[in-house]
Amino acid sequence: MMAQVSVRRQVPFTDYIEEAVRRAVIECEPDGCTATVPDLAGCITFGNTPAEALENLRDAVEAWVLTAIRFGDPVPTLGDVELAYTA
Repeated sequence: MMAQVSVRRQVPFTDYIEEAVRRAVIECEPDGCTATVPDLAGCITFGNTPAEALENLRDAVEAWVLTAIRFGDPVPTLGDVELAYTA
């Protein structure tokens, strides 16, 4: 029996952002919605609607990743998707 090997795909910045947004968790309450990416600690946004929260999340993910790179922090792999960059 062969062991399964996980292969990571290195993707450019925009593809990584899209993958992070696809993994978003959106929760709504009567006063609005939050959107988070569980793999990106502290990356959370708010919006009046799910669509607004998701759009705000795209900006937050971009800022989160750029800040991590700037300060030399690791950028998490999202499943098999890894950000291709040189530190």
